[in-house]
Amino acid sequence: MTFPRRLRRSGAVLTALLTVASLALSSCALRGLDDDALRIQLSFIKNSQNNGEYIADHEGYYEDEGFTKVDLVAGPTAVEQSVAAGHSTVAGSTALGAANGIDKEGMPIKIIGAIYAENAFTIMSMDGPDAIRTPEDLEGARIAVTPGTAQSMVEGLARANGIDPDTITFVPAGETSALTSGEVDGFHGLTANQGIQMEQAGHDIVYLNLAEHGMPFAGAAYAVSEDSLENNRENLKKFLVASIRGWRDAINDPQLGTDLTLDVYGTDLGLDPTNEQLQSEAQIQYIDSDYTNPGELFRLTDEAMEENVESLRLAGIDVTADELFDMSLLDEVYEENPDLKETATP
Repeated sequence: MTFPRRLRRSGAVLTALLTVASLALSSCALRGLDDDALRIQLSFIKNSQNNGEYIADHEGYYEDEGFTKVDLVAGPTAVEQSVAAGHSTVAGSTALGAANGIDKEGMPIKIIGAIYAENAFTIMSMDGPDAIRTPEDLEGARIAVTPGTAQSMVEGLARANGIDPDTITFVPAGETSALTSGEVDGFHGLTANQGIQMEQAGHDIVYLNLAEHGMPFAGAAYAVSEDSLENNRENLKKFLVASIRGWRDAINDPQLGTDLTLDVYGTDLGLDPTNEQLQSEAQIQYIDSDYTNPGELFRLTDEAMEENVESLRLAGIDVTADELFDMSLLDEVYEENPDLKETATP
């Protein structure tokens, strides 16, 4: 489904659009918006990336907020379209993914909080004389990257550092073996995912992190529909309260999240226990970040939101901070629940 770009600024028309879309999809499309039901569309498989949600569910934090049914739906899938069309209450998106949906397809969605206030995307290369250590090393390099929005990140990284993206040869990403075999010079991925796996396999990896070189957009983030933001505010606030509690526990006790990943939520995925524990620990630096208000998980600073949209423009995506973000729910949550502002101490 494509949402016309011209509709994104009209609240009344957007609500009508969602109503029509939900009728066209199925009678169960809005089940995630029931008062006592919570449907969270995850961006990826049920690995340690979702520790906070696992803890909030398993420890009863969502139930404490009045949700009697919680569905954690594994990805990958078109998460932004899922929440825009009413299939889920909340979707695990990114600033880039949500902005792309808003700009290119006119999706009526907004980010209400960023789990990874700083993205973990990177260009990995093998240590050695041909390693990609600086943005200038991208010139003439062969970079493995998923076509589409992921490639636009790398193009934005190049532009942010005065490099012509046309000097880079993009190769559709597959397995990281393309990097270790020398088929490509760099591999676009996540420090807290593929980077960990490669280091565990004994490889010496050099990282060129996007957030440190002009592309500091938020990583994992919560996206909701504008209709839900207007008409389901109290339930979204309850979701945020429980999720903040879950992620504080995940930061303070990474092992708890790993155990739930391996023993409960991702038990049938054959996940590597060491990799999952390392990811549980590595992702903390992106969550408890200087890009958020002091002591307020998920709440990006105003400056960070502006930096997000500036870096997204370099990736060819044109949105304003107001079009992409709405932090008003979190402002209300922290005002009403000051105990949630406790500083996390990993």
